[in-house]
Amino acid sequence: MKKENISMKIRKIELSDLLTRVDWMNNPMVYKTMHFVPPISLENTKKWFESNLSNNKRFDAAFEDEDGQLVAFGGLTNIDYTVRKAEFYIFVNPNMQGKGIGTAATRMLCKYGFDVLQLHKIYLFTNGSNLGAKKTYEKVGFVLEGVHREENIIAEKYEDRHYYGLLVKDFDPTIHPLELKGYDGIFDD
Repeated sequence: MKKENISMKIRKIELSDLLTRVDWMNNPMVYKTMHFVPPISLENTKKWFESNLSNNKRFDAAFEDEDGQLVAFGGLTNIDYTVRKAEFYIFVNPNMQGKGIGTAATRMLCKYGFDVLQLHKIYLFTNGSNLGAKKTYEKVGFVLEGVHREENIIAEKYEDRHYYGLLVKDFDPTIHPLELKGYDGIFDD
């Protein structure tokens, strides 16, 4: 997969995606960079999914390649419609990391947040040691706004959490434009 020509479809997460989601979340390549503790169970993930079906304060997405293969999961959570901001998260298929999928999916989800949800700001937290994520976020336009010192414990060692923000006025979707298949019909049932 060429980094410059990644074509993906974004859609709402579905019940049929949950087994893959759980599998990836229990993979050390994913959970070591996320803010959750494995093991993640399918039963609890199904409860999470069902409890969030009508939650308008979050949008959880699945990303598929041209062949319909799941390549990433992401979302916008804690959506605040008054201030028009949301928290961003993403994780990529552990077997496909380092191929530009995370960057493409991040751009796509930010474009969705700004264009469809009319957000003013998208923010995120990442571990200070997660250099790949920080590179991805900065490439998309996120700016480091603060450091929460020794906020997390990873492998029995304190680690900083970095707070990044992206304002709609600073987001340039024309940089490495994406083919947004499924973008317009994301809420079609």
